[in-house]
Amino acid sequence: MNENYYDNSDIIADENGRVFVDRIYCLDFHKFDDGLWNKLGDIYNLLPHKIDIDFPTWYGVEGESDSYLCASVEPSGLQISGELKANDWIQWECVFNSYLNIFPLLEV
Repeated sequence: MNENYYDNSDIIADENGRVFVDRIYCLDFHKFDDGLWNKLGDIYNLLPHKIDIDFPTWYGVEGESDSYLCASVEPSGLQISGELKANDWIQWECVFNSYLNIFPLLEV
């Protein structure tokens, strides 16, 4: 198991090359100060296909678009969920994972 995250369901492409994502990045929000919250927001804006709405969303909006990815702060960490093309997920995931080392992580 990866120490930075866990998946609530397997991320496997379907026959159309799409994946359903339900991942928890084990960020320890109790250790976040204003600087880390701001940095997380900055990183959100660097990720592929950011949509400028009131909550962190990429590619499209759930219920309105064929593809979407969104983030929410949960007690277990940062939940990333959505449905999108497998290649888009891989691209997004690679960029996000490159920044994970700056955040405090929960012990899993």
